[in-house]
Amino acid sequence: MVLEVKGASPAITDHLNGQGRKLPVSSEGKRTRFAESQQVKSDLKELRKHPVLHDEEIPQFFDNPKSLFPDHEFSFDIESFSERVKGFITIARPRSVFRNGKTEWFDSESGEPVPFDEEELKKEIEKDPKRSFYRLASTYIYAGNGLKADLGFGKEEKESDSTRVTLDIYDNERALEYDVKAKGRGFESFPIPKTLQANLYDYQKEGFDWLCSLEKSGSAGLLADDMGLGKTMQVIAFLLHQREQDKLVPSLIVLPIALIENWKNEIEKFAPVLKDSIYIHQGSQRIKDVAFLENQPLTFISYDTLKVDQLIFGQVTYQNIIADEAQNIKSHLSSRSRALRAMKGNFRLAMTGTPVENGLEELWTIMDFVAPGEMFSLAEFKAQFVKQTNHELLMTKLKDFYLRRTKQEVLADRLPQKHLLAPVYLNASAKQKHLAGTVRSSMSGGQASALNALMHLRQLYAHPAVVTDEEPLVRDSPKLVELMALLGRVQKQQEKVLVFTEFRKVHSILKTEITKKYGIHVPVIDGTTANRSEVVRQFNEKSGFAVMLLSPKAAGVGLTITSANHVIHFTRWWNPAVENQATDRAYRIGQTKDVYVYQLITKDAENFPKGTVEELMHELLSEKSALAENVIVPFDTASFQRQVLEKMKSV
Repeated sequence: MVLEVKGASPAITDHLNGQGRKLPVSSEGKRTRFAESQQVKSDLKELRKHPVLHDEEIPQFFDNPKSLFPDHEFSFDIESFSERVKGFITIARPRSVFRNGKTEWFDSESGEPVPFDEEELKKEIEKDPKRSFYRLASTYIYAGNGLKADLGFGKEEKESDSTRVTLDIYDNERALEYDVKAKGRGFESFPIPKTLQANLYDYQKEGFDWLCSLEKSGSAGLLADDMGLGKTMQVIAFLLHQREQDKLVPSLIVLPIALIENWKNEIEKFAPVLKDSIYIHQGSQRIKDVAFLENQPLTFISYDTLKVDQLIFGQVTYQNIIADEAQNIKSHLSSRSRALRAMKGNFRLAMTGTPVENGLEELWTIMDFVAPGEMFSLAEFKAQFVKQTNHELLMTKLKDFYLRRTKQEVLADRLPQKHLLAPVYLNASAKQKHLAGTVRSSMSGGQASALNALMHLRQLYAHPAVVTDEEPLVRDSPKLVELMALLGRVQKQQEKVLVFTEFRKVHSILKTEITKKYGIHVPVIDGTTANRSEVVRQFNEKSGFAVMLLSPKAAGVGLTITSANHVIHFTRWWNPAVENQATDRAYRIGQTKDVYVYQLITKDAENFPKGTVEELMHELLSEKSALAENVIVPFDTASFQRQVLEKMKSV
């Protein structure tokens, strides 16, 4: 990559690049003599040290230009970016060194001293410990887990974010600074693109028309259809429509990295005319060139890669920006959210079946990407909808941008039945009772130790070897004994089973025992699974009896596993919406058999006469199942955990 020096005019550019430097320039009979300031001379000298960037220097320059030009103060043309971008932030990433009896702070990458008021930063972190970026005077400090640990806030954990320069946006948090007024909103019917090789259900055609109408009227949208209703299909049809309207190039699809392969497969299957239009921006060889990106019909990028390459992507004006699984930007403080909201786009769409998981602020953040200003500033939004319950007014404000349909509404007569079977209650083994008695004593401590005790109880009731690290025996876990019997019954029917638990050690024990007894390969999908689409494809194509183990969070989105029709929740999840998403991997479009859902629950009356953590979780989850269907009403997981603790402590 060649670095060019450009002046305000072609004549100045020639002069700065050494063409005719000693002579005055003649234009229309007038002679102009150039004089260079000391700063310009210094900059030119610095740039001539690296006139050409080679190999790894190219991504190095974009990630951290100061690593190649440490003495140069970089500036960017603000006009190249969205009107929402108000400037650029160079972020200091300090780490401490104890020297000469005192703590000194240095940039973790450059090694340069980073002067800042340590006490002031501590106060800012105490105010809001979830944030990563804190502004002290005119400098942003990146306070990741490492720095917070240095300052006495929690334990250090691995960090991967190395972004040095980011876009500073009007964030609409304290006051409404950036407002995009929606234009007229009409609803029209549009012809389905002939290049779509699929038949749309009536509700999918309605969704397609809704998307096309929003785009035509200059508006934006949040598509919040229930899991398994084919949001991706509706958007693919819309992209084909945009292609016909010559409004496809360039389009940006931002999504979790695990879903890129799924989108690619769906496009190749249902919109093959677009399969050669896909550019996947990931890995060390990704192309960081604005002109190249401007000519890509469909660019797929993960949220984290966009966060790193935001200075490049922020200069592209996209026809369409689509954020899939938009709950990934639910925190308005996150660098993911700020990077996405800094992008330029004519049409913006967020896709998620769960726009609210823990709090209404998550909905505000998504809508501040979709239609900035329509949900007010964050401060005013909280005043109107968080501090006082007013969901009716909230839905009124949302209705022009929001579309959600449930399977019960639109597929009741098309999908097979879903049978939520009565839970199977099992008495704890002697070993589980002994361990549970030991854990129970730690529940009288503070909130953190009590929550930790709940996790250990959930693990040991799954199998005691998870907490003892002993050789696991089937008989020590009544749930495992019951699971093996249940699998035996399903094997006779030659059907498939999905087993959900978030604990990796439980996955390992189940995988070993199932393989040993049934002689089958048992695939696992958790947070470490790199090739999820291929794992699912092989499982779906396999005939006869099969079992897959999954984490409810890692496998809760973007997977279609309709070859299975038995779903077992081996351990329960705190949020009923997450459990529903997990079940919907099997209960969705494409399922041809009735789906059976099982829950295995351990009882331990000796230690917990009013109910074990599993019994109380089931009781409360059943009470709150209706709440899980309303994706705009937040589910308070922390409050739920407190309720379980209070009931268990009341023994």
